[in-house]
Amino acid sequence: MSFSWERPSRLSGAGAARRGGALDYRPGGRAQQKAVKSISKEQRQEIKEAFDIFDSEGTGKMDYHELKVAIRAMGFEIKKPEALELMSRYDTDESGYINFEAFEQILAQRYAAQDPVEEMKKAFQLFDEERRGKISFRTLRRIARDLGERLNDDELQGMIEEFDLNQDGEIDEEEFINIMKQTALY
Repeated sequence: MSFSWERPSRLSGAGAARRGGALDYRPGGRAQQKAVKSISKEQRQEIKEAFDIFDSEGTGKMDYHELKVAIRAMGFEIKKPEALELMSRYDTDESGYINFEAFEQILAQRYAAQDPVEEMKKAFQLFDEERRGKISFRTLRRIARDLGERLNDDELQGMIEEFDLNQDGEIDEEEFINIMKQTALY
C-alpha cells in the first residue's frame, strides 16, 4: 500500500534563515549534527528501537504515517502539517520515505529542545498521585525505587529534611525540582 502526499511549499527563506534566534535545522546542518551528538546513549537506543518498531516492513525507511506515529509514541506531540514539513525537509530524494539517520536527527532535535524543568514538572504531576501538590515519604521511596536509585529510608528522610523548605514533611513541586537537580537524573 503506498501513500501519496503533497510536498508543502517552502516559505521564502524559512528553511535557510534563522528566525528569532532559532537554529537552522536543515538536513546535515551544524545544528542537527550538534543535536545528534547531544543525546544520551539511552536516548539513541530508544530512537533506534522506535525506528525498528515503526519500520513495519523492515526496509530501513519510514513513511509519513510511520513517522507521525513513531514521534507520538516517543512522547512528543506532532500534528499533520509538521509531519508533512518534516517529510518535505528530510525526504531529499522525494521517495516518500525517510531513513534512520533522518529519523534520528528529528528525534535528537526534539530531545535537545526539551526544557528539563518542564520535564521535571511533568514527572512531579505523575508522582503526585493524589493531586494534592505534595509527595509523601512513602511515595518518594517508591519513586526512588522505580527510578533505580538505591536510597535507604534514612537517605530519603534526609532528602525530605534537606529540601522541605516549608517544613511540612512532604515534597511540593518546587522542592521536587530541587531534589531532581541534585541527582544524576538532571
